[in-house]
Amino acid sequence: MLLACCWVLFQFHLRLEDRLDPALAGQKIKVHGVVASIPVFTSDYARFRFETDTDSYLDGMPATLLVHWYRDWPKLQVGQRWQLLLKLKPPWGRVNFQGSDKERWLFAQGIGGLGTVYEGLQLAAGNNAALNVDGLRAVVLEKISGQVKGSRERGIVQALATADRSGIAAEDSRLLNATGTSHLLAISGLHVGLAAAGGMWAGRLFLLVLPARVFCGFSFPVMVAAGLLSAALYAALAGFGTPTVRSVLMLLTAMLAVLFARSIHPFRAWLTSLTIIVLADPFAPANAGFWFSFIAVAALLAVFLPRTGALKHIQTALIAQAAVILVLLPVSVALFYSFSPAAFIANIFAIPWVSLVVVPPVLGGLVVALFSESAAGVLWTFAGEASSLLFRFLEGVDAIQGNLPTLAPPSRPQVLLALLGAMLLLLPRGLPYRWMGAFLLVPLFILPGDRTRPGELEMEILDVGQGTAVVLNSGHRTLLYDSGPGRGEGNDLVASVITPALAARGVNTLSHVVISHGDMDHAGGLESLIQRYGHASYRGNLAEPHPLISPCVWPAKWAWPEVSFEVLHPTPGLPYLGNDSSCVISVKAGDQQILLSGDVSSLVEDRLLLGGIQRHKVLLVPHHGSKSSSGEAFVHQLAPEVAIATASLGNRFGFPRPEIRQRYSSRGTQFLSTGDCGAIRLTLQADGKLRASSARREKNRVWRWPAAGNCP
Repeated sequence: MLLACCWVLFQFHLRLEDRLDPALAGQKIKVHGVVASIPVFTSDYARFRFETDTDSYLDGMPATLLVHWYRDWPKLQVGQRWQLLLKLKPPWGRVNFQGSDKERWLFAQGIGGLGTVYEGLQLAAGNNAALNVDGLRAVVLEKISGQVKGSRERGIVQALATADRSGIAAEDSRLLNATGTSHLLAISGLHVGLAAAGGMWAGRLFLLVLPARVFCGFSFPVMVAAGLLSAALYAALAGFGTPTVRSVLMLLTAMLAVLFARSIHPFRAWLTSLTIIVLADPFAPANAGFWFSFIAVAALLAVFLPRTGALKHIQTALIAQAAVILVLLPVSVALFYSFSPAAFIANIFAIPWVSLVVVPPVLGGLVVALFSESAAGVLWTFAGEASSLLFRFLEGVDAIQGNLPTLAPPSRPQVLLALLGAMLLLLPRGLPYRWMGAFLLVPLFILPGDRTRPGELEMEILDVGQGTAVVLNSGHRTLLYDSGPGRGEGNDLVASVITPALAARGVNTLSHVVISHGDMDHAGGLESLIQRYGHASYRGNLAEPHPLISPCVWPAKWAWPEVSFEVLHPTPGLPYLGNDSSCVISVKAGDQQILLSGDVSSLVEDRLLLGGIQRHKVLLVPHHGSKSSSGEAFVHQLAPEVAIATASLGNRFGFPRPEIRQRYSSRGTQFLSTGDCGAIRLTLQADGKLRASSARREKNRVWRWPAAGNCP
């Protein structure tokens, strides 16, 4: 154990050393290297891993970059050699008190820096694509793309064949998550087992055409070898993800035990594969798939090993499904703050359908494609149509279920106790007190009480990258100012950032939503908000009227107990002016005031000064800290104690601008940025004091980029 810990820490040290030097952030540098992953293409950009050449390393240049190509990208393929002019930045990401952690994902993937392409020159076409794993996957993806016509069907077949889910639409991904069936398109033990079974049958057919004396006494080893080879090839097509490697290792352990006539406890195979994976890839536990894969298999072993009586097939399927859903419930709540109540019903139909109807023709097509692409296309098309039927069923289940319940982020003791409770419930009948396990699960479903005391107002400025989203909470009422960036169709941060922040306060609904103006970095999640929080009161200023949104104009006012809100700008009759139509709100709690300023320019600031705007203790810095806002007179008049700019770390606009930082600091204002500090939480206390904390400091981790020196 000591040696293993030392090995893991050594690997962590190496990865932390292989990160971009911050001194290179924002610079444009020519880098030579190879496209090292299958490029992902969206309507806005192409994204791929770029392995830099060893001989072209600069001091502080990492071995692996995640590159985005935003304009006029060429046809990119795995193995191509390029000279790229990149604007670089370290592996920075959004950091909130709860929700997803991009920096952890970048660290786990071994990505040492981020790059944006400004120029590119292809140096070589690269090696034979079929000679490396990603190249082979790219070839298979291209064959499927040429044979399966429907975009939904094509994306599903590609996901089941190669574990590449980039072709699955955002709405389909949401549907799978909502019904608890995402695992069906993530190649795991079920699919690898089918591949192994197919390989064993192929080995048996191969033996039938040979004289018996040739393989006399070796028929079973040949079948086992064929099954393991098929499973390994399928795992390679899946990119050797943790679930597939786990399945192959457990299968290998079990098959070796059978071949050598050894009796092996199934948990030993489970533990062996766990040990090998963690030693080979110490970063695997940073991925959710690691925990879902191993805990699900542990649940099945715990359920079926103590049972000695024969079970019917339907009974076995029901018990297995119930066990997996029950044990993964605490894991799902811990990682995603939610669970699917309809998962049991959806999986009872979906698992056999995918296992018996969808996956076999996908696997068969992979084999047939070696001889005839058109014949493989028939099989893949059939699989796609079958999966389309499945999605229609899941759409019906999702319509009945409605929005997923959102739970508060649990503590580690809560998760461990809930896992213990789930395991107790899985014990065989007859064991006393096993139903006590249900009481250990209950704390997961209890929302925390209100964190604010009477007279207090809590303000959390969420880290949504280059955009704005602010949560105000007092008593049992909550207001959201802006929805963060997004592109519509569910491509926003409502589910991953805003909803967990509300759940952490024990809030499953919103009292008020204000959209300052219609720019997509402020209103990108509006439709998702309406879908999830339809009963909230909506105000906002948009380029086009919205039937559910009232204009946010002066002199609108509303109040909560001990908190009041007053709209200062715009006035009625003004046309929509983009940034300058931002809804500016003064929030008053006791004797303290907060100004939410949107993206207004110095022109509107002067208008507010003429209107007699008074001092505010906290200011949401206008327009992310651009030089078109925060005029000298405005900063002097407001004299905020704390000014906060919402901007992503290393953004291409350079927000907040250095001169704006200096302008506030010279007035004695503590200037903070969500890019530097992550999410920022302020509490205006009834006694006039201000309590502050930041996510980068409070959620410090080994992979976390350090917070700026002034972050609370």
